[in-house]
Amino acid sequence: MTDQPEAQDSRRQTVLVVLAACGLTVTVLVLATAMAVASYRATMDVARQNARFVSSLVAGQMSMVLLDIEDSLEEMGRLLEVLPDHGFGDHDRQLCSLLSALQKERPYIRGLFLTDPKGRITDWTSDGEPPDVSRRDYVLAHQSGVRGIFVGAPVVNLRKPGDWVFGISLGLRNEAGELTSIAVALVGLDSLLEVFRNLDLPPGVGIVVANLDGRIYIHAPGQERHVGRRAAGMDVYLRDRVRSGTYVGPSPLTGEEVVAGSTRVSRYPLLAFAGFRLEQVLAPWRRQALVYGGAALALVLVAGGLSVLLVRGQMRLSRQGRQLALLAATDSLTGALNRRAFLAAAQREFSRVKRYGEELSCVAIDLDHFKSINDTFGHAAGDLALTAVAGLVRSRLRSPDLFCRFGGEEFTLLLPGTDLDGATALAEALRAGLARLELELEGVCFTLTGSFGVAAILVADAAVEELLGRADRALYQAKEDGRDCVRQAPLPENWSRTA
Repeated sequence: MTDQPEAQDSRRQTVLVVLAACGLTVTVLVLATAMAVASYRATMDVARQNARFVSSLVAGQMSMVLLDIEDSLEEMGRLLEVLPDHGFGDHDRQLCSLLSALQKERPYIRGLFLTDPKGRITDWTSDGEPPDVSRRDYVLAHQSGVRGIFVGAPVVNLRKPGDWVFGISLGLRNEAGELTSIAVALVGLDSLLEVFRNLDLPPGVGIVVANLDGRIYIHAPGQERHVGRRAAGMDVYLRDRVRSGTYVGPSPLTGEEVVAGSTRVSRYPLLAFAGFRLEQVLAPWRRQALVYGGAALALVLVAGGLSVLLVRGQMRLSRQGRQLALLAATDSLTGALNRRAFLAAAQREFSRVKRYGEELSCVAIDLDHFKSINDTFGHAAGDLALTAVAGLVRSRLRSPDLFCRFGGEEFTLLLPGTDLDGATALAEALRAGLARLELELEGVCFTLTGSFGVAAILVADAAVEELLGRADRALYQAKEDGRDCVRQAPLPENWSRTA
């Protein structure tokens, strides 16, 4: 009887050990599962953001190329105003020489030519007899009444079988609105593909440029197999054609599971896509999940190693937290810095500039009548407008510049090494570019304007908020002056930037 209490204590200790072991096992399994789920979500979020960012980069590059070609077509129209009554028997040599000069500046253009209203080529940059293009879509479109720029579908080059091109055309009309000529640029898709290959894209990313009917212009890798055709399943990508988004599922081109992002090409009926194979995206996570599983098994079998393995898990969670914190510094819609991250970075840059006596300027931007866009066209139109503005601004920024979505329709730029005149010139360029944007949502087109306030650092500034405040007051002055303009913050008499 004397050992009964000891036996009971032993049993109690055994039960406690068993319960502790069970509790440890359950805790380890729950922690391992939670960590795997959190890591999976973080991995997928990063992949979606990367796909969306690359698609916006490709869309911006495509827009720049097409704007450049559009400028060439408009220049052809201006040449005809200087040289009227064109034709092979008149001044074709002079005109064709001028067209050839335009083409040489743009290596992705296969040819430039002019047609009469019936689609017969009158002047062109190639040798030999001109082909018959009267039934090409870029000619028929203007004959049917299309005005402005028309982007044709990919076709095989009539003069070079196997070479895929697409036509971009501009109908030239007289004062009575009658079609007098059609200016056409043939763009070689292989040459255009090289433009995108020269971009600093992440490894393993696939890019696609297609029209709103799903016909493929650019596909890398695999250009030879897919260019010019409409892949079955593109409808998945085209359901929401005017708003940037992400998609996880089978690729309509390869059938592989992908994480893809899409962005509408500004001003043109094209969409840019960027995607990563899901297998590639999840490979690091699977390796990490195996680590979690191994750690859980080791903890169940060897309780003594709990502390070491928990420290490793905590370190992994800490790294994930830093990654998530980095994601939290940006605005999810536009990719610009959010207000909190911008103010922190701006204060550091302000301190550095004050220390070394360098230039620093600020541009405050506010979209005019933004509320009316949301009220009239819906919040999808507002999102489209914000992403378009962000893309326009980002295309003009240098690597040290800070770009922030300050709130709602307000944006702020901080420009190190830029004086007041330089910042004003940039603001004016952005204002003009913004006014040229033509956005479309569900067949309804709308335009944007913005008001801009510009300020430069002063010796009296003690904090970056003073610089931002002057830019903001200049912005409100621009709004009072009628909007769609740039205003500088007034400078004090005998002002000085540095001591």
